[in-house]
Amino acid sequence: MHYEVVIIGGAAAGLSAALTLGRSGRKTAVFDTGQPRNRPAHAAHNIFTRDGIPPSELTRIAREQLKPYKTVSLLNKRIVKAEKKAGQFTLVADDGETHSARRIILATGLSDLLPPIKGFQDLWGSKVLHCPYCHGWEVKDRPLAVIMNKEDDLHLAIMMHHWSQDLRVLTNGRKVLNRREKESLTDKGIAVIETSIAALSDERKTVKIELSDGTAISVTAIFARAEGFRFNNELAVQLGCRLSKEGAVIADEKQLSTVAGVFVAGDLADGSGHQVAIAAAGGIRAAIACNNGMIMEDFERS
Repeated sequence: MHYEVVIIGGAAAGLSAALTLGRSGRKTAVFDTGQPRNRPAHAAHNIFTRDGIPPSELTRIAREQLKPYKTVSLLNKRIVKAEKKAGQFTLVADDGETHSARRIILATGLSDLLPPIKGFQDLWGSKVLHCPYCHGWEVKDRPLAVIMNKEDDLHLAIMMHHWSQDLRVLTNGRKVLNRREKESLTDKGIAVIETSIAALSDERKTVKIELSDGTAISVTAIFARAEGFRFNNELAVQLGCRLSKEGAVIADEKQLSTVAGVFVAGDLADGSGHQVAIAAAGGIRAAIACNNGMIMEDFERS
């Protein structure tokens, strides 16, 4: 099947791009397997007119609103191979089918690498939260904890003090804070706990933090960042896109990668900001750049 644009990834970035391309009358395919990064979260925030909507509902509405645009196809398949030959892209899906396209938008996002703390993964997105801008308001002024998974997580602890002064910082047994840093926290009334964490468990309205010395702490929520990210950049690598040292795809202000015709949007893009609204905006920018480029090509050719 030949498409004008193939979008790989069907969350906020990919579906926003599809909407823009559908409204441009472009024959477009969205390949997606239904595993968005924010699926553990109960609600998505900081989204104009949709604050607090469940991520699954946001996706459902987005897919529903694509139905009037008959040039857009939504395919529940994974693209496993991509290459560029003579200015055209060839893509192979996991069922062996081959597709071609004039342009590609990569919106495959990233995967969070979570620390091996018992209960952490089960509570990720519900009571273990990563973004104060996404979830801070709901737990404002309540007892909170910050788990430092990396040295630069001190910034997260300082940020969370804005949302709640009832705060404690756990280093999970690591000596990641120097004397001056510890004093800057304790001077603000923030407890610093350097005992390692044995487990986290859900207690309905609170989450219990069990420490290795047998003591326990109950808080309303925990804020913690992932230990790292794994960018889902396999197709970008196959296509020859330049990556940042972390593995994100480097792109310009129009979301164009270093490979002509390959655009990137959402969490896969370098400096994406990791917000639903920012991802959606990136998808729109990529789609506009795709369409504008094809308009100029077709106009000059005719």
